[in-house]
Amino acid sequence: MSKRDDILTTAERLFDRQGFHGTGIDQIVREAGVTPRTLYRHFPSKEQLVVEVLQQREERFLGRLEHGLDPDAGTEPDRASLFAELESWFSEESDRGCLFLRALAEYGHKDAEITRRVLRHKQRGLEHLYARLEDSHNSPDELRDKAEGLMLIMEGAVALAPVIGGSDAARRARRLADRLLANPPRTDLDRRGA
Repeated sequence: MSKRDDILTTAERLFDRQGFHGTGIDQIVREAGVTPRTLYRHFPSKEQLVVEVLQQREERFLGRLEHGLDPDAGTEPDRASLFAELESWFSEESDRGCLFLRALAEYGHKDAEITRRVLRHKQRGLEHLYARLEDSHNSPDELRDKAEGLMLIMEGAVALAPVIGGSDAARRARRLADRLLANPPRTDLDRRGA
């Protein structure tokens, strides 16, 4: 592993456990086994390090999400596989809640690049779900409703994982997703009788 990778891995672990403001550069440097100069050569600021940590985490999370959205599972996402991946994420990676939303909470909207990274992550997750649902012969409104519903359910599971445990959160989320996709919400057009 390169020094840059050591810094990213160490920073991600510390940010996840201690928070962004609760983790100092000195601790990252010490635990990564690098000098401050090496860290700043790769990351000119702590905020840039945060952005790159979030980017690294996003790639891993979306890779897991994609694995859970097995394209051979038929026309609907394989919910068992999707939520098994979520449960696996909680046990292997973190059940401390969403690192992206924690970054947004700590930095507020004071750092535009961190805010953009958080918003992009959420949008990419929704796009992955929507793309997988496109094969399911639903109207665009139904696709949007299902993708947004799954995203909200997954976000809820991530938010509740620190409170009720990752395994329980993933199982509850799967049951709710099963109900959502079995009985999709009616669109505004359906409600108006059009």
